[in-house]
Amino acid sequence: MKRAARIEAFRIHIQDRHDLGERIAIVGAGATGTYVLAALLRSGVAREIVVFENSDAPGPGLAYAEHLNAPHALSNIAGIEIPPVIESLNAWAMRQPQDKLETWGIHACAGDDRAFFPRVVIGAWLADQFAMTVARSPVPVSVQRQAEVVDVVAMPKGCRVDWRGPESTIVQDQFDRLILATGYGPIATEGAAAATRTGKTAAALGSTQQTQRFGVLGSSLSAIDVVTAIATARGKFVLRGGTLAYVAEMPWQATLLSRHGVLPEADYWFPHPLPELEAFTQETAAATLRGGDGDLDRLFEQFVAVLRKGAPDWAARLDLGNATADDFAARYFAARHASTAWDHARQNLADVRRWQKDHDTPFWRIAILKAHEVFATVIPSLSKEELARFHRGLKRVFTDNYAAVPHLSIERLLALHDAGHLDARALGDTYDLSPQEDGTCLVRSPNWTGPFDELLDARGHRTAALNHFPFPTLRLQLCASAIEADQAWSSGLNPTCDLTMREQDPLFEHVHLCALPFLLGNRPFVQGLVECAGMADAISRAIQDARNSSDADQISAADLLDILERPSVILPDGAVLPLAGSKQGRTARSAPLTKPLSQPGRFET
Repeated sequence: MKRAARIEAFRIHIQDRHDLGERIAIVGAGATGTYVLAALLRSGVAREIVVFENSDAPGPGLAYAEHLNAPHALSNIAGIEIPPVIESLNAWAMRQPQDKLETWGIHACAGDDRAFFPRVVIGAWLADQFAMTVARSPVPVSVQRQAEVVDVVAMPKGCRVDWRGPESTIVQDQFDRLILATGYGPIATEGAAAATRTGKTAAALGSTQQTQRFGVLGSSLSAIDVVTAIATARGKFVLRGGTLAYVAEMPWQATLLSRHGVLPEADYWFPHPLPELEAFTQETAAATLRGGDGDLDRLFEQFVAVLRKGAPDWAARLDLGNATADDFAARYFAARHASTAWDHARQNLADVRRWQKDHDTPFWRIAILKAHEVFATVIPSLSKEELARFHRGLKRVFTDNYAAVPHLSIERLLALHDAGHLDARALGDTYDLSPQEDGTCLVRSPNWTGPFDELLDARGHRTAALNHFPFPTLRLQLCASAIEADQAWSSGLNPTCDLTMREQDPLFEHVHLCALPFLLGNRPFVQGLVECAGMADAISRAIQDARNSSDADQISAADLLDILERPSVILPDGAVLPLAGSKQGRTARSAPLTKPLSQPGRFET
């Protein structure tokens, strides 16, 4: 006991750089990297920042890149919801040249903060905001373009980045801190062998006359954009008596293929910021957690009480007094399944237009929109079993409600269906995609079977398994730590509120993980610009707190001995890398923190 006390009292000091700030690397210069850079510079925690971007265009990332998004592809987040970087999206749009606004099709709505802009417009805004942030930086910021980061090594009080530049030489560099702001790269997904990934691929395929039967996996905004790309390549949308119609110039047919066969609903008016829900807040939700079975049921009980009080008639129609967390989704979608997808879409569009005109959206829609923010703060703390229940049921309701799409997107779907070029099918939970010898693809399911000349994959992103993490040495470190913590690799990462895995392993204290595909399992609402900004602010606050801590420049002898006693591997350059060791003698790590990453906002698809 005395020896333990002496060890804990002993401190090993490293070089004090607090007065100068930290040397920080950001890997990825998409939306998350842009918000992170701005947040770091606002907080004054860096003495130097190096940004690594594998493209030649920092700012847009893949989600808003011009070469991946046709001009018709709309975002489903309005300017009022997008956190500013240096300036708001609408303020930036208002100072763009008129010819640009006309090219983008936003000349009449550039100043409307409730309007939905094409994704390429948001990409142009992000590119400009990134450039302005770098230009106004009070500390040196270097941007390594077309730089491929090939490896990352987490070390005590720092990290190493290995990267390949334009001349194909490998450079190793040391940093005090690293933020991995990587987005969605070429991660293998179900059905990838049979389905072509989307982007401008759909428009190219649409222009080839020999392709007539298109299958589109998914029914979200991404799927609508794919169908619209084909439609504009083979015809045109026209207004007839104030209603959007479609005129084809060559034959074609497309089918939206999804598990449930439902279409997204049209965007609706809501107050911004969203009002708090009485008796269901981040605090009341956190207070219900016990760390095991029953957590989801207690959260659902609070949620239903809000709905029954604020929307009694709607709650009675769904019999919410007898609902459970597992069957709520079936009750929510029952009315939609009782009619055709097209009849519901037509009625829903009329409803939301009326709500928008009167600024009077039903309470239950606002409550569900706000409740997903509350659930988001506690989901990372649910047990594996409770989290699986959430994904099977309640997640579907929240996703459907907050991923509503622009009115124009629904108008396009209806115009294509009315012209006889578009249908929607429910595949169920089990289906098969089978490439045929003649180059076609056969889709089989218990509900429906059909052949297609081309099959396009527009499904939403799924959680990436940890063994697919792109940086081999950090992947080895994370996997070793996951094995020690008895965590399944398929669930990805579950960092604390500062986006590190420090509670699992102190070696990860200075590596912030914003690699979105690996966060989706435990943070299913992490996508979108609001969450990008929220993660950036959380990281900035964490660095400030660490710099203000009296122990920020120290490593305890106990932690150092723990690292030295671990099993190790030797890297190709001869460096010895300690991995997570035996559980015996290791202290228990605390559960993930439930502090929210961001202000209320909605998810973009």
